[in-house]
Amino acid sequence: MRNTAAALFGASLILCGLTGAAMAEPISGKDAKKMVFSAKGAEVEMLPVDGLSAENAALLLQVIQDYAYYAAVAIAPDEELLKSEATILVANHHSAEAAAAAALEGCNKARLGEKDCVLVGLVRPKKWEQRALQLSVEGTVALKNDYGKKGERAMAISAKTGFFGLGNGENAQALATKACTDKGADDCEVAVADAK
Repeated sequence: MRNTAAALFGASLILCGLTGAAMAEPISGKDAKKMVFSAKGAEVEMLPVDGLSAENAALLLQVIQDYAYYAAVAIAPDEELLKSEATILVANHHSAEAAAAAALEGCNKARLGEKDCVLVGLVRPKKWEQRALQLSVEGTVALKNDYGKKGERAMAISAKTGFFGLGNGENAQALATKACTDKGADDCEVAVADAK
């Protein structure tokens, strides 16, 4: 297991900056399909957390391993794991950083204790490495199966929520952005686009 808790958050601003730069210009569907990971198979990384018993860590591992990447689980360290409403698991985001941020935000909103929530686990695709374009499992499947091969087409994604939208035909980019925004995201950007 890689110990990436510090690296994840220490590098999150840098990675968000890189992702934002990559998103400034959409990439082609052909290139995007080469960049994304397989929708099948994921790996779980459990992070060391002071005070989390081996039994509770094993229980969380059993639960989190069945969730679609990118997923994260956060806990309130001074609350009882099985009774706390602050134990938050989120899944199907477009990056580990986004999943971690969402899990921590939800946990901190729900916690009753004094201590800030901590991240205890991450789910990433098998053989994960940082790439300019990362998509959730659902986004990956949509790109590969529903994006299309001809004509004007686009895919917009929300980095914060994991939502996405597809658009085809005239004004494909605007349609994709609207489809993403209509799901409730306010940060949708076109990540993949083709003119013909």
